[in-house]
Amino acid sequence: MLSSSSITPRHLLEFEDTHVIVIGDAMLDRYVEGVVNRISPEAPIPILQVHQDRSVAGGAANAAMNIAALGARTTLIASWALDASGRELERILEHAGVSTVRVQRGDAPTIEKLRVVAGQQQIVRLDREDTAALEAVGADEVVGALQDALEGNSRATAVVISDYAKGLLDAALVARIVAVAQTYSVPVIADPKSDDIRKYRGATVVKPNFAEASQMAGLTASAPDEASLDTIAQRLLVEGIGALAVSLSAIGVEVIEKHSRTRIPTRARLVSDVSGAGDSMISGIAVGLASGMTILQAVQVGNMAAGIACGRPGTAVVTAADLLNELLVESAPEDRPGTIEDWAELAQLVAVEKAAGKRVVFANGVFDLLHAGHVSLLKEARSLGDVLVVGVNSDASTARLKGPSRPLQPQADRMAVLDAVRYVDFVTVFEQDTPRDLIRAIRPDVIVKGSDYRPDEVVGGDDAKAWGGTVHIVSLLDGVSTTRLSQGQQVRRD
Repeated sequence: MLSSSSITPRHLLEFEDTHVIVIGDAMLDRYVEGVVNRISPEAPIPILQVHQDRSVAGGAANAAMNIAALGARTTLIASWALDASGRELERILEHAGVSTVRVQRGDAPTIEKLRVVAGQQQIVRLDREDTAALEAVGADEVVGALQDALEGNSRATAVVISDYAKGLLDAALVARIVAVAQTYSVPVIADPKSDDIRKYRGATVVKPNFAEASQMAGLTASAPDEASLDTIAQRLLVEGIGALAVSLSAIGVEVIEKHSRTRIPTRARLVSDVSGAGDSMISGIAVGLASGMTILQAVQVGNMAAGIACGRPGTAVVTAADLLNELLVESAPEDRPGTIEDWAELAQLVAVEKAAGKRVVFANGVFDLLHAGHVSLLKEARSLGDVLVVGVNSDASTARLKGPSRPLQPQADRMAVLDAVRYVDFVTVFEQDTPRDLIRAIRPDVIVKGSDYRPDEVVGGDDAKAWGGTVHIVSLLDGVSTTRLSQGQQVRRD
């Protein structure tokens, strides 16, 4: 079983240096949502009182959206028509920062799936599509667009084949795509719909779900067991396929490589909707491989992304901030990124949180002997936002501030203790006499200090106000201090 310690939030920072090219069947997913309170007098069917009509990118376009949300530069090569649905799809992709290359596919309309939803329950789905095969000229356009995207690209890259069996990708075109990617030494990740695994020869990772893998392997198993997974491994890991990542739904993902099999478990959660979960998984795998992760690490990222997507209604987009929060929950204490001395790295992680709408709070101090007063301050500080960053005076800074006999504990120990406090998300250190430079680096929304300071005395307060932040003063516990504790004085609070 793979431990969550195999990847850390620091890996997510490398996603911004990647470029992922998605080739596949793009579509528009529409949702008409409302409530049902009565049955039609015209026929025995429910009447939906519409509250909302919304559209999101689907299929390969949803994979591209997820990849862009993870911070990677993203290019989508796909076909859609210049109809109303196609224009809406282009608008959504452009807003998300996805670069697009549209390939003409005869008179086929933009593929559209319309889901009618009452509460959380789909009551009908309407599909509009023409799955006619892509003509030779269209296939040449796909290959040319891929070569253009790879030529002169300075970023770490991966190619995703997002096959929904809607006519764009036949075996011959897939083979040409793989050949081009191999010329540039770029990993290929395939999300398959064909019954023949050989269609994806040359792929670094092929990611079927269990039902798809069983069908390709000629099995009738209804649920995964060791025997069926053994057969899948024997029949599908053919020459040219680097690895299989078989999604086992709530159980997790089985990663099958030439000489090993590894189960990556999925964290238990309430499932709202599985729509788009496969796209979320393929996106995490692709960005992970592009950033230099191993196959196991990349699949773990994809597995987390899929799990998050399943907890949300509709076709969901999973962001880097979502993954960061998931890792903070799952990481073993020794793997948490809580203690970060590199301010640039800390600023990037904080920026990910702020981009997701999180409110960032900052507190600072020596924290020489952690006591009830410190914990009370940290607890209140955390209640003011979603992320708490604590700055700690370095040993040299503490000595200048408190005298040559301090600190009582070295900065590494003080930071480790703070990192273990459940209210604290990130801990860093500053060498200066004040945390002003640190505050300017991370730009918190709230700066917290104890009631021994007035608001106008708080370092960095004016800076925070300049970017819309605030200063919050926390009441201190009477009679509690590091000095009293270090001198062995008893603390009493009546």
